[in-house]
Amino acid sequence: MFGSGTLAAMLCLLLVSVLAREAALFFLVLALLLAHALSRLWQRYCLARVEYRRHFSQRRAAFGDEIQLEIEIVNRKLLPLAWLEAEDETPRDLPVARGRVYASQRPTRALLANLLAFRPYERIRRRYTIPCLARGEHVFGPVRLRSGDLFGFVNREQDLEQVDTVVVYPRVVPLADLGLAARQPLGDLRARSWLFEDASRVAGAREYRPGDGLRRIHWAATAKTQQLQAKVYEATTSHQIGIFLNLATSDEFWWGQGYDPDVLEMTVTTAASLASWGLEQGYQVGLYTNGMHRWSWGDVGVGPASDPAQLERILVALGRLQSFAVRRFEDLLAREARHLAFGTTVVIVSGALSAPVAAEATALRARGHAVTAILTGRDGTAPSLPGIAIRRVGPPEAWREATALSLTPSPRR
Repeated sequence: MFGSGTLAAMLCLLLVSVLAREAALFFLVLALLLAHALSRLWQRYCLARVEYRRHFSQRRAAFGDEIQLEIEIVNRKLLPLAWLEAEDETPRDLPVARGRVYASQRPTRALLANLLAFRPYERIRRRYTIPCLARGEHVFGPVRLRSGDLFGFVNREQDLEQVDTVVVYPRVVPLADLGLAARQPLGDLRARSWLFEDASRVAGAREYRPGDGLRRIHWAATAKTQQLQAKVYEATTSHQIGIFLNLATSDEFWWGQGYDPDVLEMTVTTAASLASWGLEQGYQVGLYTNGMHRWSWGDVGVGPASDPAQLERILVALGRLQSFAVRRFEDLLAREARHLAFGTTVVIVSGALSAPVAAEATALRARGHAVTAILTGRDGTAPSLPGIAIRRVGPPEAWREATALSLTPSPRR
């Protein structure tokens, strides 16, 4: 409040008031010195033993749910606080429903502000509702505390590196127009869908088509009809489905430039909905992506399984995905192709089907895998690939409101 020179002058003035017996001057100077002492006291100890905590009703939430955030601030000392301001960094995509929220200097962040007064050893709680309307791993924190003296002459700031995360799952919606058969009395799930084939179970034979691999040739039927025949497979609950998710929304700039948020969210929503459908039908479902999680450069993937916890594992992996790819999608397909079980159905979910990706899809088909590509981008056309079904969902902007995903044939270019 006062510099050393001013403080010395005030002390001299106090001495003069005593010697001159000037009571008014004495009490005025004494009041100023007392205010200075209190200001120094508050400046030094105002933020000492102040605790700030966040409590979430849940750390993982489905898209569209609401979670509760409780802010708890405690003044654990005898010194009261005339004012305490707390600015908590929050994700702009996940704002609180009611509260004092301001824009931050960081483009993707916001500030949740609280201005409070504390008695000695007082605890104050504030509760907020957060609608979960944005997929992702959302970071709350750090928080900045600011306080000072009663007179507003001095203040002190403190940054607390307290960080909490909340994961919002992607949307999961029903799939339409699959043409699936009902569960049979013996417990097998036979599907007439274009999605699934089991190479270990032969349902019949058909005419051989260009693109069919040698392993698919039905030699007995070929000898009987004197024409080249191919095996027709059926699906069972033990079949594995590998969902390959492409995070790149542009073929030219796969590392993130030209990022289209609607295409990305439609892609992730489609993958999540496919995983949910496959697990409901009893299939073993696995997830493979060319994306990354926060603070991790490792591959994001979930091995195939059909246990009750598999859907949550996949939704957590999809929810935590960052909005860019870390490797080329065709490289992911080539690498994982060596580890897929024979007969695994490969479902490619991508914004577009580039020439390198189409080549890897054809190679997977030659290895004996049933391959389907689902396009989620703005250009729904795709090359004609023998033996590979190509479907389309969209438009990309519909990912937020769609009540079901209709997988329709994609026009050829």
